[in-house]
Amino acid sequence: MSDDVDLDLDDDFVEEPPPELSEKRQAEVNRESRRRLEQKLEETRLKKQSQDYDFDLD
Repeated sequence: MSDDVDLDLDDDFVEEPPPELSEKRQAEVNRESRRRLEQKLEETRLKKQSQDYDFDLD
């Protein structure tokens, strides 16, 4: 048995454009992306702020 696998790759592969989203759906996606970004930024800010006051009292 051989490990060779014929994958039938196309050299002229054309990537399809992303599907069109309705204006309402696009707004939802943008709002959710912004919410996640703001949450990540807030977590980073709090982590940095808490490191400033992380004294080792042992």
